[in-house]
Amino acid sequence: MVFLINKMRKNLVSFVNSTAALGVFMALVAGFGAAGCDMKREAIGADDEIIILASHENHQAIRSALGQIFSDTIYTPQPEPVYRIKFAEPDGFKKLERQTNLIIGNIGTDRTDPGTRLVEQLLGPERFRETIEGDQQIIFTRDQFAKNQLFMILSAPSESKLKQAVRGKEDWIRAQFDNKFIKRQGKFLFGRARNKKLEKRFAREYGWEMKIPWGWVVIHDSSEVNFVWIGREMPYQWISVHWEPGAVVNDSLEVAKYLWEFPEKFYGNIRYNKYHYKIELTEFNRWPAWRAQGIWESIEEAQGGPFISYLFYDGQSDRTYHLNMLIHHPGKDKSLYLRQLDMIAHTFTIVK
Repeated sequence: MVFLINKMRKNLVSFVNSTAALGVFMALVAGFGAAGCDMKREAIGADDEIIILASHENHQAIRSALGQIFSDTIYTPQPEPVYRIKFAEPDGFKKLERQTNLIIGNIGTDRTDPGTRLVEQLLGPERFRETIEGDQQIIFTRDQFAKNQLFMILSAPSESKLKQAVRGKEDWIRAQFDNKFIKRQGKFLFGRARNKKLEKRFAREYGWEMKIPWGWVVIHDSSEVNFVWIGREMPYQWISVHWEPGAVVNDSLEVAKYLWEFPEKFYGNIRYNKYHYKIELTEFNRWPAWRAQGIWESIEEAQGGPFISYLFYDGQSDRTYHLNMLIHHPGKDKSLYLRQLDMIAHTFTIVK
C-alpha cells in the first residue's frame, strides 16, 4: 500500500483542462508499478453505478454536492436514476479500487476520519492542503487503478465549499461519465458480432442503416407501410423505424397527434399513458428532431414499460422518419437497457 501511495504522489500531476478554466483538474497518470499501464486489468462494475468511498458522517454532504450532476431520473414507470450512487466505507478502498466509476470523498481535516486519511494518503500532505486551503477541491483522472476507469477525488473544508467547487462544472463532469458509458456499452453492443446481414438488407431495400447487435431479429417488416420492427428478448428491447415521403408534420400540434396515435396504429395493442409523458425539441444525430418519452402499456395484457421516440425530417431523402424504442422488463431495472436502445438508435444513418 505504501508503494502504491508513493507512486501516486509522484505521478498524480494536475493540469487545467480546456474546460478546467472551470477549475476541474485532471490528473494524467502514466501508470503504477514496474510493468506500467499495460498491466492494468479492466475496470469492474456496472457502467451506470458510481461507488463513493467516504465516511458515514459525510455521505449526505457529498450526495448533495453530486446531486447537482447526477440527478436525472427515468420513469419506467417507477422512477429510476440514470446513475446509481452507492456509498462504501474508505477502509474498503483496496477491494474497490478497480471499480469503473470510483469517487473518494472528504469534508474537513479531521485525521480520525477514515475518508480524510485516505485522501491525504493518496494525494500527499501538500496536495491535500491545496484541496482544503486552495481551489483544487476536484481532482479527476482516467485509468488510475484499472483500464476504462474514471477516478475522482472530492475534498473540501466544508460542504458549502464543495458545492461551490462543483457549481459551473456539472456539464463537463457529467460528460466524462456519459462518454465513458457510451464507449463501454458501445463495445458491449457492437464490439462483438453484429447482424450485418440484416443491416445490409435494410440499407439495400429501404435506404437507411443502423447497427444491429447480434441476437436481434425482425419482429415485423412491411414495405407496404414502410415499417420495420426489430428486437430481442430477456429483457424485451424493441426498436421500430417508420418513414413516409415528404414532411408529414409541420407544427407542434401535428407532431403531438402523430406521436400519440402511432403505437395503436402500428403495434395494434399498445398505447401511451399520460403519466410523465413529454415531447420536446432536440437534435438527433445531425437532424433537428422531436423527442417523446414516457410510458407505454398493453391494451390487452398487464404489460408496459418506458419508451423513447425521435421524429425528424431528412431533406436529402425527402422523408419523415420516426424511430421508436420500447422496453419490457417487469419487476427489474430498465434505465440501463433504455440507454442501450438510445445508443443503437443513434447509429441510424441514411444511405447515400
